[in-house]
Amino acid sequence: MYLSPIIFNNLGFSAEQIGSGITTAAFAGITTRLGTGYFLDKNFSYGKAIKFACLLAILSDFILFYSQTYLSYLSGQFFLGAAAGIYWPSAELAVPLNCNSTIQPSEGYSLARSADALGVTFGVFIGTLGTYFKITKIIYLIDIICMLYIFYILRKKISRGNIKNQLIMKDPIDIKYKNTENKFNLKWIIKLFPLLLITLFVTGVMSLLQVILPLDLANGGIIRPPFTEQRVATLVTIKLILLAIFQWPVGYILRNKNSPFKFRLCLFSLLIGFIFLTVSNFLNDGYLLVLISFIPLTIALCIFLPSASNAIIKSSPVKSQGTAIALYSQCFGISSLTVPWLAGKLIDNFDTAFQLWLIVSLICMILITNCKNIK
Repeated sequence: MYLSPIIFNNLGFSAEQIGSGITTAAFAGITTRLGTGYFLDKNFSYGKAIKFACLLAILSDFILFYSQTYLSYLSGQFFLGAAAGIYWPSAELAVPLNCNSTIQPSEGYSLARSADALGVTFGVFIGTLGTYFKITKIIYLIDIICMLYIFYILRKKISRGNIKNQLIMKDPIDIKYKNTENKFNLKWIIKLFPLLLITLFVTGVMSLLQVILPLDLANGGIIRPPFTEQRVATLVTIKLILLAIFQWPVGYILRNKNSPFKFRLCLFSLLIGFIFLTVSNFLNDGYLLVLISFIPLTIALCIFLPSASNAIIKSSPVKSQGTAIALYSQCFGISSLTVPWLAGKLIDNFDTAFQLWLIVSLICMILITNCKNIK
């Protein structure tokens, strides 16, 4: 859905309207995430949860495919957000459940994020081809096909065991420690706070790169000229191809590094990327700096996505891991609820995203010092 902002921008929607659609999706996701985490902690089948999420996603795709009005756009975004709120906690919890002594959870999350990157890249590539033939909305049909494929995959043999039992077999000392933590009035949530704070920021960055960056490229910078729809879609595709290429190697190389190092490196890479985006506003050929910025931004996301999921699982009690994953996933919803709308208003007021990238760069520098508090 990386190309949705371009589609509805061409239909005459303002940046604020497009941002409000993402906000609507985030609100729906927030209302479904914690409920999903609760049911997963009660041993509700993650497979059934994913199937229900797929049905909601198909409904949203049909609505968005035929959407021409602001109200129908909001409706489609609402069902899409609800689907995401159910899917992500379920899929994240499914990763350690389907790992074994050969594949550890950290490697499992790296593989899962690599699959995410490949899937998104493939979808956006087809959508980019669609922009050249004036059929950009084909992305929604592609998504429906993907949802049907997930139904097919879930017919295969997958692990349906209890996560508590699987983890006890892997590391009884760790489980004993986590069960002790669970008795102390949810102190584990307080210990997760530094990690959740960084997660909230990085997921906000992901929303900016998904929703606001295409608008920034389409509208142009202070000096940098605006790009055509085809050029924006091509640049977005390049960014996603880089994510697909870098995800597994970066995750594999850093798999044994401690969390403070990985998150510090993540934020430093984001800082470099946003500096390039900021400076690109002042150059006639600023698209070159935009392309260069994709490298550190991509590396940062490749570090964060598997590392955060694995850190959440390791840092939470076994009986509450569904809730912990839901809290982690909730950061995506909260960021999407607030960041695109605020960023859209900022762009509407200043006509460029220069101020936005400058603010985000400053936040990166502040949060780097918070990494030492992550266990």
